Amino acid sequence: MKKTRMLFILSISLSLFFTGNVLAADSHDNLSEEELNNQTSISFDGEEEKTSKTIFSTKQKERISFPYEGTGDMSDFNSVDEEQIDISKKYDHFSIIGEDDRTRVTSTTSFPYRAIVKLSTKHPNSNDTFGCTGFMVNEDTVVTAGHCVYKHDKGGWAEEITASPGRNGSSLPYGSFDWETVYTVSGWKDNKNPEYDYGAIKLRGTPGNNTGWFGYRTTNVDYPADLSVNVTGYPCDQPSGTMWTDSGKVLSVMTRQLGYNADTFGCQSGSPVYRNYSETGQTAIAIHAYGASGSPLTNKGTRITQAVFNNISTWKEE
Repeated sequence: MKKTRMLFILSISLSLFFTGNVLAADSHDNLSEEELNNQTSISFDGEEEKTSKTIFSTKQKERISFPYEGTGDMSDFNSVDEEQIDISKKYDHFSIIGEDDRTRVTSTTSFPYRAIVKLSTKHPNSNDTFGCTGFMVNEDTVVTAGHCVYKHDKGGWAEEITASPGRNGSSLPYGSFDWETVYTVSGWKDNKNPEYDYGAIKLRGTPGNNTGWFGYRTTNVDYPADLSVNVTGYPCDQPSGTMWTDSGKVLSVMTRQLGYNADTFGCQSGSPVYRNYSETGQTAIAIHAYGASGSPLTNKGTRITQAVFNNISTWKEE
């Protein structure tokens, strides 16, 4: 009897042990310790750098943040005259795949184009102004590539950032905004791993109330191979501050990146890779970061995985 009772207690203990391990694994999205470390959030406010780990949840098979079209109200028009520098030449010189199919967006005040942001940045070890692209995800948060906010060969964190939503050449229909906090993850900042090349910018101001913002979603269930996508941003081979777009298909699917044949160029890093879902509207599934490589030849963006989704959602609420 005593032996039977001990076996029963042992079986219950083992059951709780394994159940606890499963629950712990679920709470971290079944990610390895290395992956959790690479997805650790790092922020910088101009003075202090902070590190924080996001708790990942698997309560939903697919995670979706919905878009918002905004009021469309424009601020008093102002203008700017600047030159942008291609920060991505070493990646982007083959970014036009076949024939150049890009077209200029002239209606930058229509949605979703008004939620696409021209970024101009300066870094500590350079006197140049660099060009990038981003997209609004709420009233004051811009998602972009990690190398737009943290450049290893230019002194690290950007020290100056100007964000101009819906810019059209020298015209700034929604004004321009300074930054408050920038974000990326350890996989990019500490390890310079291109699979973790994404970040965000918290603005001093709330242009998203007028411009609206993109939705973003994971594609764990809706497998993205062969999906049609758009990539829209501010390439630096075109007149400064002009917005260009192209469409294509997702041709390669990797754990943390998507490859697509839509044409891009330098300074489009941070552009949304998006599609107009019937159930979710204008929704990003990746963040453009690199020019064409591999077979088939594709441009590449950081895939919005569960971990990326959670970090973006945390950043925009801070």
